[in-house]
Amino acid sequence: MPLMERYILKRVTIAFAMTLGALVGVLWMTQILRELDVVTANGQTIWVFFLLTILAMPTIIQVIAPIAFLIATIFILNALNADSELPVMSAAGASRVVVGRPVIVFAITVLVATAFLHHVVTPASRSALRDLISRVRADIIATVVKDGGFRRVEKGLTIHIREKAPDGSFRGIFVSDERDKAESLQYLAETGLLVDRGSSAFLIMQKGDLIRETKPSGGTNIVRFETYAFDLSQFTAGDIKASYKPRDRSTAYLLNPDTDDPFFQQRPEQFAAEFHNRMTAPLYVLAFALIILAFASRPRTNRQDRGFALVMIAATCVALRGAGFGILASAGASRAALPFLYLIPLAGIVFGLVTFAGNARLRIPYLVERILDRFVTAFGRVLARLGFHLRNSARNA
Repeated sequence: MPLMERYILKRVTIAFAMTLGALVGVLWMTQILRELDVVTANGQTIWVFFLLTILAMPTIIQVIAPIAFLIATIFILNALNADSELPVMSAAGASRVVVGRPVIVFAITVLVATAFLHHVVTPASRSALRDLISRVRADIIATVVKDGGFRRVEKGLTIHIREKAPDGSFRGIFVSDERDKAESLQYLAETGLLVDRGSSAFLIMQKGDLIRETKPSGGTNIVRFETYAFDLSQFTAGDIKASYKPRDRSTAYLLNPDTDDPFFQQRPEQFAAEFHNRMTAPLYVLAFALIILAFASRPRTNRQDRGFALVMIAATCVALRGAGFGILASAGASRAALPFLYLIPLAGIVFGLVTFAGNARLRIPYLVERILDRFVTAFGRVLARLGFHLRNSARNA
């Protein structure tokens, strides 16, 4: 690759990395705030919190990467033009291909990386994230077995722990078990300890009393114990199965979903929509690159509507991607919208390729240019008159 092309490629790559990092950082902070509620409400550790946010990163990156590429490429080409580097390259005999080749090469690189995220990394991370969230929300032990307050585990079962010691043991334990309609059990213990071994968990209570009340007769028995193991195994997350949506499934599964899948039975169209979205979403990177080159690959001065070119790039790309999201929502309800998932990015690619290869010069329409000129002239006259009146007022004062 020639020196000028390597120079442009290097600048675009650095700008993309910085833009992607900034955008991902902002969205990661919003993800942190959302997952913080899940973690704090369920009594989980800080490591679970960080794992939740890290597993959400691929989903954020695959959405942000095309937008970061768009912003970075517009910024670099505009900077090259503003610093007179594009005019110098053009004056030296360099064609638009010198600008276009590094941009397209980098666009293909981002396209491949985005496709890898869509098909491999993101489904795996979302599946792991779904499992982790299900376990966090289902692991009631982490929620209820902590000091302070009366915590209802389920209907008829309440646990209260007065204090949790630094060594992890409990002091002042009260358990009310009224799940059995025939009898009521009340446990009072001085100390205790939680023993959690995967799918088995027990609250070991020491030096306490068991108050058993027979409901039909009203008889009461009090049994004093030195050690009693209260079984909490049914409240662990060992046997919890997460519910997976199409976005959490692998591409191979989307092609051949399980007919017994409850979500597939309810919304089979969403599996097809998700598969075709993974095939088409990376194409927007190439469409953005060609549209940018169609408008901004040649030198422009301020009088040659450089601002118009930047506005048209942003408007065209945003409209293109917005239409893609809209069609994706429609495709989740009707298979008739699936072809449009391909049509929209391909239309952008064809438009940019034909315009760039045909060396077409996209300018402000003559009528619009005349209207803008008259508006600017009229606005300048108004400002001049206003300044004249202000100066006269100041002199009279």
